[in-house]
Amino acid sequence: MRSLEEVLLGISMILASVLIHSIGMYLVMHRFELHWPRYLSERKEWRRQMYFLLLVSMILATHLLEILTIASTVKAVHAIQDFRTAFYFAGETYTTLGYGDVLLPAGWRQLALFIAMSGLLTFGWTTGVLVSIVGKTYDAQFSHLRQPRQAPAPGQANERSGRTTQTE
Repeated sequence: MRSLEEVLLGISMILASVLIHSIGMYLVMHRFELHWPRYLSERKEWRRQMYFLLLVSMILATHLLEILTIASTVKAVHAIQDFRTAFYFAGETYTTLGYGDVLLPAGWRQLALFIAMSGLLTFGWTTGVLVSIVGKTYDAQFSHLRQPRQAPAPGQANERSGRTTQTE
């Protein structure tokens, strides 16, 4: 029975992690779509960079909340006795770093697989969100470079050569 309990708890942890991540990524994308046009017209580049820092901080907070939830669960089932070690283990396993210096007791070791799976899923999701944000940003910032150059109107100086075009 313990094995089934462990698997069900692992699946529940993945679902909780995905739910937290879903809310976090929604908030990041919503904030981006809502406020980005204002920052796009901003003349000071550092303000745009600070805005990106805020978005990345929101992503980081989402991952930390997931690790905190996992650590709380691991501690609640008494798989690890103190919270600091539980948080360390959850973070190490969630990021798939896996030093192996902290192990769960024999009855709970399968949880590590579920923790790692939730990290893999959510970090992939985070990558997709970052690619989307950066792609939209670059498209907007550099769209003027894709515009075809128009020939200068008759009587105006050509920007490249400085010569004036003549009318026929």
